Amino acid sequence: MIFARPVMLLDRHVEEAEALRIGHLLAVFDHAVRRADDLQRDLEQHYTAHPFHPLVNAVPGVGAVLGAYFLAEIGDRPLQRFGSECSLAAYAGVAPVTWASGQTERAAFRRASSACLRSTLHTVAFSMVSHSPGAQAYYSTRRSAGDAHTTALRKLARKIVPCLYHCMVSHRPYEDAIAFGYDPAAGDAPSLPPAPPSPLWRGLSESARRRSTGTSSAAPEPDDIAGISHCPGAEAFTVLR
Repeated sequence: MIFARPVMLLDRHVEEAEALRIGHLLAVFDHAVRRADDLQRDLEQHYTAHPFHPLVNAVPGVGAVLGAYFLAEIGDRPLQRFGSECSLAAYAGVAPVTWASGQTERAAFRRASSACLRSTLHTVAFSMVSHSPGAQAYYSTRRSAGDAHTTALRKLARKIVPCLYHCMVSHRPYEDAIAFGYDPAAGDAPSLPPAPPSPLWRGLSESARRRSTGTSSAAPEPDDIAGISHCPGAEAFTVLR
């Protein structure tokens, strides 16, 4: 053991002081973890009590944290507060500022907006690309048209805002097919690609994968064995590649 060498040891008084300091740091860390767990529990409790929780929770890729951030910025009376989807999009910063002079038209980033809601919608759009077939197809279309990653996400967020606004105003559930205008039963309907295998599975052979999932009871092949570990006081176990 390298730390058992005398040259690596500190003075006994220094080690006692360090042990005391590390113990206090661990206590502070443990308290912070408990506070974070309490905050997460309170957030989920208030989020589920919100009248729009079933609607927002049905959006693919939106969990308790993103949904709570979104509803905290919009509130429970979007019709009385914003009046239209365009006002909500302007408040969220996903609708650009446009102006025209003669034959010249310009568009610029809308800075007078809610930075928190804009950041939340950016994260929602990023998450929906991996969980919503319609959002992924729309994002791929914008990227193929030459839009940058952030521009495609902003346009996706701009498309999501009116859908969520109308759902909250009309109390209708969110439907991905209606939001992005496709027929789920059609042959060309967008779909999510299969999830890539875990990096832990890529190094396993087919026989090792079957044994890991319990579909095979055969003995491991010699090529699958990386080594055999012998721990004191425990039975030897085989390490598969």
